[in-house]
Amino acid sequence: MNALHRCLSVALVAVLLAAPAPAEAQPTADASADDAFADALALYHDRLYGSAQEAFADFRATFPDNSHTAEALFYEARALLALDRSAAAARRLERLQRDYPAHPLAERAQLRLGRYFFERGTFEEARRTLHRIVERNADAARVAEARLLLGVIARRDDRSAEALEQFRAVAEQHPDTPQAPRALYQIASVHLGEGRSPQGDDPQGASAKAADALERLAERYPDAPRAQTLGLALAEVYFDLKRYDRVLSELERRRDALDAEADRARATFLRAEALRRQPGRLDEAASAYQRYVNRHAGATDTRAARYGLALTHYRQKDFARAADLFARVTEAPDTAGAGHSNMSQKAAFLAAAARAEAGAPDEAADAFAAFLERFPESPRRADALYRRGRALLDAGRPTDAARVLGRLTENASGFENRAQALYLRSRALTEVDRSTGALESLDAALAAGLPSNLQPQALFERAHLLLRAERPAEAADAFAAYRNRFPDRKNAGAALFWEAESRYRDGALPRAATAYQRYLQRRPDGAHAAAAQYGLGWASFQQENYGAAARAFERFLRTSAGSQGSTYHNDALLRLGDSHYARRRFSDAEAAYQRARGEARDYALYQSGQARSRAGDNAAAIDTWRRLADDFPQSDLREEALFQIGQAHFQEQRYERAVSTWRTLLGTSPAATLAARAQYGIGDALYNAGRSAAAERAYRTVLDEYPDSPYASDAAGSIQDALLAQADDTGAEALADSLEATDPEAAAELRFRRAEAQYQRGATDEARRSFQRFVRSSSDENLLPRAYFYLGAIYADAGQYSEAEGYLRQVVRDYPDSERRADAARRLGRLYLKTDRPERALDVYEQMAASGGAEEGNAQARYGQGRALTALGRPDRAEERLRQAIEQAPSGAPVAQDARVALGRLYEERGRGDEARSLYRRVAEESQIRAGAEALYRLGALLLAEGQPEAAVEELQRLPELFAGYPDWIARSLLAQARAFRRLDRPGQANQLYDRLQNEFAGTDYAKTARREQEAL
Repeated sequence: MNALHRCLSVALVAVLLAAPAPAEAQPTADASADDAFADALALYHDRLYGSAQEAFADFRATFPDNSHTAEALFYEARALLALDRSAAAARRLERLQRDYPAHPLAERAQLRLGRYFFERGTFEEARRTLHRIVERNADAARVAEARLLLGVIARRDDRSAEALEQFRAVAEQHPDTPQAPRALYQIASVHLGEGRSPQGDDPQGASAKAADALERLAERYPDAPRAQTLGLALAEVYFDLKRYDRVLSELERRRDALDAEADRARATFLRAEALRRQPGRLDEAASAYQRYVNRHAGATDTRAARYGLALTHYRQKDFARAADLFARVTEAPDTAGAGHSNMSQKAAFLAAAARAEAGAPDEAADAFAAFLERFPESPRRADALYRRGRALLDAGRPTDAARVLGRLTENASGFENRAQALYLRSRALTEVDRSTGALESLDAALAAGLPSNLQPQALFERAHLLLRAERPAEAADAFAAYRNRFPDRKNAGAALFWEAESRYRDGALPRAATAYQRYLQRRPDGAHAAAAQYGLGWASFQQENYGAAARAFERFLRTSAGSQGSTYHNDALLRLGDSHYARRRFSDAEAAYQRARGEARDYALYQSGQARSRAGDNAAAIDTWRRLADDFPQSDLREEALFQIGQAHFQEQRYERAVSTWRTLLGTSPAATLAARAQYGIGDALYNAGRSAAAERAYRTVLDEYPDSPYASDAAGSIQDALLAQADDTGAEALADSLEATDPEAAAELRFRRAEAQYQRGATDEARRSFQRFVRSSSDENLLPRAYFYLGAIYADAGQYSEAEGYLRQVVRDYPDSERRADAARRLGRLYLKTDRPERALDVYEQMAASGGAEEGNAQARYGQGRALTALGRPDRAEERLRQAIEQAPSGAPVAQDARVALGRLYEERGRGDEARSLYRRVAEESQIRAGAEALYRLGALLLAEGQPEAAVEELQRLPELFAGYPDWIARSLLAQARAFRRLDRPGQANQLYDRLQNEFAGTDYAKTARREQEAL
């Protein structure tokens, strides 16, 4: 019970015990009657109430008509009241009012009777009696007293409006009566009750009215008993009004007037509560709470003070102390007197929350679990589940966290933090690798209205979940959307990197490379810079853009120099080596392979051997492969290395050693494909060694033991070659004939392959005759267009363009579904260009484009159109077609590089040298085939034409090493270098090149040109 209510109880008791002073006796003619009355009155004043009552009763019986009879009834009633004989006293008072209504004591008797009914608890009789006083009595004090009692009765019956009406009448109509300050106090009490009632419509307004009543009491009646303890009452009201500064000032101003221990304790508690609610005064609040606990242990608000102290420490971020104090509050049972019927519940909840804030998530999770068990119907249940899930997640128990948060989100649809709970559940599921469930939970969180401050991180995590769920295209778009929406957040750079990673995993390699490059441009020193270099290397490598790949891997290796020996470091070295290898920079490739360590060392040795072999150093290559075979006996590459050793011996024309090596390989029982390859190699080695019969047997072994291998068909053709080498035409024919009866298609293919093998060996006349015999006798719709194509190519290579045109047109016209149709159309177009018929070439290429087909075929058609339009003098359209060819060509398709070279030549002709050089450099760097050789030559020639002979020499000198398989372009490069040296006035070096041309290319036009220019020096 608060101080104001206690004070009101005291007031009520005072009302009930108060009694008016006795009236003076009236003079009487009858002396004996006067003496008898005086004797009775003396007994009353001497507090001999039993004797007094009897004396007054005797007086009335003896002198029934005396003027003191009415007064005797009055004092007899008072004596009976003193004797606790209320019922008898009431009967006397009722008789007094009935028999002597005009007597002055009748009014006093009526008030006394009203008090009597009030004391007995017969409030309806009390109300009727007191209302008569209000209606008939002119005495202000008695009316005020009656109204005050009526107000108390109305309050008891929860009729606040009626109570306030009575109290206000006392305060306003009878301000000079002793009841006026008590009425104001009662008004304050009623309003205070309204302010604290859960059903109150305007608690602040009610509290303000209470404050107004108390302030009027203090102002009007400063000496009234209620005014002396008004500081506590006003403090209570100001507290309800949240006017905490006034709480503190009132308590301080009236502190000395609080005599009761309970009031002083309540004042200390209120001061602490007010201090806690004021900014910057938590330390003072903690001291005040502690003082209360120390001085008033066991008082009404002790438990609430401990709770307040715990809450203060919580707000001071002293979470460990707060948790311990909350736990103490929780241990004690709730009591209505404490004013906090749910204090244990709140304290238990905050104790768990404090454990979490103190960095003890395991303890917090257990505390929330205990809370949920103890208070299963608590309105904080959903919040406790949410916080327990978060604590479990912080404690490294994601499975338990996901379970708890799942239960919450499924059963508490109205929970205000449901979106955050779904988000936390998503994180928990992510930690246990349940990406699909995590993604669903995160999407639900966003749909449920996740707070805006959490949305950026949630969207970033969603993109990661899409990537983990093997949905890289969606992940890439999600990362891109995040970047665009939150460009200034710290994760924007990481989002760009992960967008690149997602594009890479989706196979969108060009877009991946672009994203990696953008990240490196924007965040050159970012946390993902090294990984971006690595990813860019791989994206470029898989697009066969080996120059860009090499640069990226080199930068990665420089950036990650401290991680030498790591998996990524070694992989980058291997891919760097592969990139150099693909660009025919074999010495650079070998250097990269030699730096590799760890598990991939066997691959590095294998590739190092390949690089040395391609560089022409077969001896070093054999030594490297031998190290692989010896040092890595369990490697998957060991057998391949043994095969390559045999191949190196074969290339060095050491056929017996090749045979010996391959037979050793066969003794290890390698995989069937490799075994067939080795067996076939044995046949080739024996054949080249002039041992045709042994070669035939080796080839037959391929057919017999590896009939399903890709070498079986070649072996059949090679058997024919071996038989022919033995002048055994009969045997060769017999081989085909032997298959004719059982497998005519195989026989036809064998005859076709024999002709094809002849063509590939350069035996063009024999091939031509074989193909002509084949087309005359075969009806194979698959092989016939291929044979016609070969015949067209043979005649075209021989300069017999009319015959070539006929065969090629036959393929284009009659075999629209043949895989050779596009090749035939391209060859036919080149033939028309070579024979200066660009209009016919353009027609062929336009038909080729109109027929659709694969991307590469379309690109080749655009390339042919570009060349034809160039020849026709239509450079703008030619440029358009060549650009289309580049755009439509699949990644790595040679036609893209051919189109770039053609476009470069077009730029040269139109005086756009810078653009031409850029294209030539790119092709020379990226291509290892004919287009690369031509581009490098044309780059040097252009530099020479532009008056940069030194730069021309620098570029042209690279061509023989990089493109050893293209002698025509090597010869052209040597001739251009000689001319450059002549411009540099270095005739000695020019002469050396002319001599080299005449020696290495004797009989060719290049040698003749070299001799002429040398003679002109």
